[in-house]
Amino acid sequence: METAHIYVAGSGDPHTRLGFARVLIEQGSRKTPLIFNYEDTTYKRSQIQGMIDAVLQLDCPHHVVFISASPLALEKAEIGEGPNRDLIYELYRVLSAKGCTHAFDFRVGQGKEINKLLSDHNV
Repeated sequence: METAHIYVAGSGDPHTRLGFARVLIEQGSRKTPLIFNYEDTTYKRSQIQGMIDAVLQLDCPHHVVFISASPLALEKAEIGEGPNRDLIYELYRVLSAKGCTHAFDFRVGQGKEINKLLSDHNV
């Protein structure tokens, strides 16, 4: 199974509730930069929705490694808690429907490095 590294940075304006996700999908030597825009969202929801939308771009099953500087509340979602559990459940559903396995690589404190990588690829 091929591996897809998905770099994600979310953004959201608390006043307008408009947000977006900057995404880079690396599949071997192929790099696909994407930007997804969202309404009625937060930066964290934009990040999770960006992960979902990135997986939907994959054309076959992959081992997906999500790379982000901002961790998700996965443990809370597993016990039915947390404000974003609906999107976390949807992410798991989409991964399963696509036949993908997954791992999370939360690089807390490395937001600048991830943003630079995204910018270097015109995301």
